[in-house]
Amino acid sequence: MRKVDSKRFSQQLSRQNYSLTPKRSTGIWLGVIAAACAIAAIVAAGFALKRSHEDVGKLDTLCAPPASEQTLRDQLAHAQLALEQQAATRTALEQRVTDVTAQNERLQTDLAFLKKQRKPD
Repeated sequence: MRKVDSKRFSQQLSRQNYSLTPKRSTGIWLGVIAAACAIAAIVAAGFALKRSHEDVGKLDTLCAPPASEQTLRDQLAHAQLALEQQAATRTALEQRVTDVTAQNERLQTDLAFLKKQRKPD
């Protein structure tokens, strides 16, 4: 029988005790949990930042200085001019509708007369 060299690497491997180990170590699980917490914190910070920008916008409109009296007068004059223009346009359109309706009635009457003239042929 051959004498086996006890210092050989293959002999050392075969004489060790082996046990089952988990596929993923606990360090990986802790890393995954830490990454998930970090992502959640970043998302929460993003929502908080967006909300604070909206609140600042609302406060800016509430705390804006009042418009000057001249600006208000200019806006009022502009609104009155627009209202007068709308009223004039409405009046002109109503008059045109009345004229077209009257012309339509005249044409209907003429058409009826011409139809009566044509029938005795």
